[in-house]
Amino acid sequence: MPLIAMISDIHANLEGLEAILADIDRQHGVEAIYCLGDLVGYGPDPEAVIDLVSRRCASVLMGNHDFALLHEPVGFNRIAAAAIRCQRSFMDPQLYPDEDKQNRWNFLASLKTEEWLGDDLLVHASPRDKMFEYILAEDTVNNHRKLEAIFAMLRQRCYIGHTHRPGIITSELRWYSDRDLNYEYRFRGAEKAIVNVSSAGQPRDRDPRVCYALVDGERIRWRRVAYDVEKTARKVADCPCLDSICGERLRQGK
Repeated sequence: MPLIAMISDIHANLEGLEAILADIDRQHGVEAIYCLGDLVGYGPDPEAVIDLVSRRCASVLMGNHDFALLHEPVGFNRIAAAAIRCQRSFMDPQLYPDEDKQNRWNFLASLKTEEWLGDDLLVHASPRDKMFEYILAEDTVNNHRKLEAIFAMLRQRCYIGHTHRPGIITSELRWYSDRDLNYEYRFRGAEKAIVNVSSAGQPRDRDPRVCYALVDGERIRWRRVAYDVEKTARKVADCPCLDSICGERLRQGK
């Protein structure tokens, strides 16, 4: 596999995305960027994020928030649902017959739910339910049956986002965070593993730096990138239909 960058869960955080793209551009030999979904939701800049991702990424998958924007935020909590409805209020081309808005809407609607890179699978959430099922660190303690069923579906590695927490579940059903591994894991031959590339817009592991992964088939390296959190949080606060907690959680990384 050539060296590629994987990003996920940007959630309309333009400053976070720009910081990650700048970091990717400084890495030697990155041949492509793959996005595992959730461009929208929670943040203040969904349109700018869609425009940038569509230009920079070789492949983009659909996340549950992208799907909800196109349809309805069914099963979402109050804050997440309000953010989707907020963004739809100015993005829906049926409300605003604008060519750029129609193009963004069409782009989201065209997104697929999986990508195969040889024997490696890329999805937003899980091989069993590509947009919605959560694969959690806690599953390695109390839900081995679930993980065994998922591992049985894999040819080799599976790369996901969705939980916003970087790390890996090995074939021994053990979870290691990026920090546990000093931000790098070298694969043992063709071992199976579930790799979470984390969030490029809303980390939830108490580290406010955004995160992405570099993958070359032999190892994965997680990159934590500082960005102007306060600028994004202020933009959230200035948007009357976004809950202020969407900005506060960026400061806290949770």
